[in-house]
Amino acid sequence: MTEQLTRLGIKVTLLQRSSQLMKHMDQDMAFRIQKELEINQVVIHLNTIVTKVHTSDDVITNLETTSGENIVTDMVVLATGVVPNTKLVENLPVKIGGSGAISVNKKLQTSTPDIYAVGDVSESYSVITGKPIYRPLGSTANKMGRIVGDVLTGGTLEHRGILGTGIVRVFDLDIAYTGLSETEALAEGYEIETLYSIKPNNADYLGGKELTIKAIADKQTSRVLGAQIIGPQGADKRIDVIATAISFGAVAEDLFHLDLAYAPPFATTKDPILYTGMALDNAINKNRPLMTPHELIRLQSKGEQLQIIDTRAPKQFNVSHVPGAINIPLADLREQLKNLNKTLPTITYCNKGVTGNAAQNILINAGFEKVYNLSGGNKNYQIISELK
Repeated sequence: MTEQLTRLGIKVTLLQRSSQLMKHMDQDMAFRIQKELEINQVVIHLNTIVTKVHTSDDVITNLETTSGENIVTDMVVLATGVVPNTKLVENLPVKIGGSGAISVNKKLQTSTPDIYAVGDVSESYSVITGKPIYRPLGSTANKMGRIVGDVLTGGTLEHRGILGTGIVRVFDLDIAYTGLSETEALAEGYEIETLYSIKPNNADYLGGKELTIKAIADKQTSRVLGAQIIGPQGADKRIDVIATAISFGAVAEDLFHLDLAYAPPFATTKDPILYTGMALDNAINKNRPLMTPHELIRLQSKGEQLQIIDTRAPKQFNVSHVPGAINIPLADLREQLKNLNKTLPTITYCNKGVTGNAAQNILINAGFEKVYNLSGGNKNYQIISELK
């Protein structure tokens, strides 16, 4: 609605009661959506609730908010979300789950076996954790209806759960997600590896546009747990590939081995999915650890002694760089090894991650003790460093 009103030339202010947009995504990915909205002149107020609506002659004139701001307007659109309507069973012996939706088993029976519940009124459960979740989507409702129809006519179908896969478009960005976010995975007790991969959807010389993929894997088993993808093109097919892989229990390396369709108008020779699997597997199993911008910022704020190496050209370094970094272009790195400390924790980076990984390999092979590649490179660091 925000986008359509903006395209009609209407100035839009978006009030969000929570601290970020799109609650099923991590804050650093939701922030990229916020930036896209702001580029398109949408004014955003987070952590804001309307406390009073003022009218004059039955026409809305302005709003008061919890932030103390007075917002002048002549139209208000309420987007209050979705809650399950369980009034139908409020006087029946039917269990309501923790989400407020009706609790069901794999045959979609409620706690009263002869009563079934499907669609937006019922809970599903996570393919990954096995725990109940509530994600009201038409695709899930349709599937549930098919399963109940089969069960009621003597069939053996069972609901296998969902990943909460979703996709939307906001102005020029496709936004897709599946499985657990980083926040959710940590809350579930997983020890995770987090990768940011910034790769073109298809060949650069055919107008390929950048996709930013944030992928999460379990360090103990390498199992892929979730992903979030943002970009102008190609997020749809990549999120479906990852959702399929997670559904069948894929580990990080499995993504690298997928035989995906390739031709320059549609993909690159190393598709973003293949690179995601390779980089995650390298980090978990091949001693090529990653460091996220969040982790680096946290270490810097604690005053940790770090050796941060920017492997880009001096011209790029001078435009922007990680605070405290020294500039050693990759071609000069071997000559400069004697001037570096092999015992200090070392972070390498480039613009997006590939050259940083090459530098990481050089340093590890030269006997440096702890070497991390900054995930997503300087480009990702600069975006995340804007988060308050």
